[in-house]
Amino acid sequence: MKPYKIEFISYNQPVLIGRFMLIFSRRRVDVTNFSFRKIDANDGEFTIEFNAEEWAAENLLKQIQKQIDIFEAKLVVSAN
Repeated sequence: MKPYKIEFISYNQPVLIGRFMLIFSRRRVDVTNFSFRKIDANDGEFTIEFNAEEWAAENLLKQIQKQIDIFEAKLVVSAN
């Protein structure tokens, strides 16, 4: 397993945190860090760090990109 990070921009809504964490918990992926940075009054950047196999990380990115409120999402291999 490798450390990965998914960064995505979405609406700044508290309900979204639960929706994204549900995606990870259903796949039994261990989230090591979660952060949020406000971009403006309506939007924010979410960052989720986790450990997974490459195929699982790519599947998680696809699942997150399918969410209606996502504007942009990318997968990064962490340097940890």
